[in-house]
Amino acid sequence: MIAIKLLDSYIANEFWQPLLFGIGIVTGVWFGADQLRSIFNLVMRSGVPWNMAFTIIGLHLPEIIVMTIPIGVLLGTLLVFNRLSGDSEIIALRTSGISFYRIMVAPLIFGIATSIVSFGINEAIVPIANRTSKKLEFLALYKSEMPGGQANFTYMERGKNLTLERVFYIGYFNENQLRNVIVLDFTRDKMVQIVCAASGIWNRGEWILDKGRTYVLSGDSDITRIMRFDTLVIPGMKNVQEALQSSNVSPKEMNMMELSHYVDILKRTNSVTNDLMVRLYQKISQPLACLIVALAGAPLGLLGRRSRSNIGLIYSAIVVFLYYVLQSSSGALGEAGRINPFSAAWLPNTVIGVLGLVILYFKAK
Repeated sequence: MIAIKLLDSYIANEFWQPLLFGIGIVTGVWFGADQLRSIFNLVMRSGVPWNMAFTIIGLHLPEIIVMTIPIGVLLGTLLVFNRLSGDSEIIALRTSGISFYRIMVAPLIFGIATSIVSFGINEAIVPIANRTSKKLEFLALYKSEMPGGQANFTYMERGKNLTLERVFYIGYFNENQLRNVIVLDFTRDKMVQIVCAASGIWNRGEWILDKGRTYVLSGDSDITRIMRFDTLVIPGMKNVQEALQSSNVSPKEMNMMELSHYVDILKRTNSVTNDLMVRLYQKISQPLACLIVALAGAPLGLLGRRSRSNIGLIYSAIVVFLYYVLQSSSGALGEAGRINPFSAAWLPNTVIGVLGLVILYFKAK
C-alpha cells in the first residue's frame, strides 16, 4: 500500500511543472494575440490611463486561463508519460506486476483535481471578473458609473409548435419602470396588433402602460384601426419580467446557476435559443475536458516508447489542434441548430476520450 501511494505521489508530482509551463505559455500567446490590441485601443484612441487599461484587460485573464488549463493538463500528461517511457520506468513498473490501468490512477486524480479547479474558476471568478471589467471600461470611457437597469431588451414568446406569438421590446428598464415599450401580438387570426407606449410600470405580474397607441393591421399589412389609450393593462407578464430581470447581465457573465435559471425562464415560452443551451452544457463539458485530456494524454505519451525527443510536444500540438477545431466547429453547428446543443458541447470531449481509450486498450495488453 505504501509503495502504491509512493507511485501515485511520484507520478503526480511530475505533472505540475509542465502543467504550469503549458498554461503560462499558451495564456501568454493568447493574451498577447488577443488582448494587447485592446490595450492600445483603450490607451491611444480613448485616452484611458495605462494602469486602468491593464486592469481592465487583466480581468479577462481568468476566462483565458480556463480555456488554457486543458492544454496544460494535456502537455503535462504527455510529457510525463513520454519521459517515463523513455527512461523505461513504465517497463519496470509493468514487470513488477503493476498493471497499466493501476498506473493510470495518478493521471485520473490529476485530471479530477484540475477539473475541479477549472470549474471553480469558471463559476466563482470569471463571471465577477467579466462584470467588473465591463464596469471599469464604461467608467474609463465615459467618466461615469455604468447606469443601472437594462436597455434594448427583446423577448420572443412562442407557442407549443414554436410559432411566434408575441414580441416584446423595452427601450429601457430599471427596477419597475419601463420606457419605450413595443408589443407585437400575432395571436389573432390574420391580424397583427402593435402596442406602443412611452412609459409604464411593472406591478404584480402585470404591465401598466401609459399614454400609448394600439395599431391593428390586417393580413395585407393595411392599418385598419388606431386607438389611443391613457392606461393599458397587459396581464400574464411574469415570464417576460423574470427574463428581463435575469438579463441584466449577459450569458457570458453568468455562472451555471444563473444561466440555468435564465434558460428555464425562456423554456416556459419556448424562447430558449441554441447558443444559450450550448453555453449551458459547456459549463460542465469544458472543465471536464481536463479529466478527458489527462486520461487521453497518458497513453498518447507512450506511443514513442524510446523517444526522448519532442514527440510529446508534437502529439500535444496535434491533440490541442484537434480539440479546439472540434470545439469551434461543433459549437457553431450547435448554435446554428445543425446538431443537438448537448452533442455540440460534448463532441470534443467524446472524440478525444474515445481516442485515448482505444490507445489505452492496446497499450494495456
